[in-house]
Amino acid sequence: MKKILTGLAVVAAITTTAVSAKVIGTVNGYKITEKEANQLLKVLTKGKVKYSQLKPKDKAEIVKRLAVDKLVIKTAYRQLSKKERDFVIANAWMAKKTRNIKVSTAEAKKAYNANKALFKKNGKLVPFSKVKDLVKMQLKQRKVVNRLMKRAKIVVK
Repeated sequence: MKKILTGLAVVAAITTTAVSAKVIGTVNGYKITEKEANQLLKVLTKGKVKYSQLKPKDKAEIVKRLAVDKLVIKTAYRQLSKKERDFVIANAWMAKKTRNIKVSTAEAKKAYNANKALFKKNGKLVPFSKVKDLVKMQLKQRKVVNRLMKRAKIVVK
C-alpha cells in the first residue's frame, strides 16, 4: 500500500504540469507532455537522461508508461469518492513526512514495553523483533501529528 501511495504521489506530481509544455502524445484525449516525460526520467535515471536524448523506440515506451499513469489517475479520480481521495492524499502526505523522521530502536523498545497489551495475539505477547518496524512507523506518525497539532489553532464552540 505504501509503495502504491508513493507511486500515486509521484504520478500526481507528474500530471500537474503546465499546459504550455510540448505535447508528445495523448491517451483518451489527455495530453502527455515532454515536461512530464523529463520528470519521470529524472526519477528513473537520477537526472542523467532527458526525453530528447532517447531513441524513438524508448520515447514510445516512456509515452506508454505515462499513458498508463494518466489513465490510472484519471480513472481513480472519477471512481473514488471524495472521502477515499482524501484518505489517499492524507496517507501519501503522511508517508512523505515520515520519510525523514528518525526513530531509534531504543525509542521503539520503550514504546513497545509501555504498551505491551497492544501487542498480544491470541493471548501471547508478540516479540519486539516482529513488531519493531510497525512501532517505529507509529512513532514517526505520532511525531508528525504532534508537530501538526502544535501549530494548529483549535477553537471549540
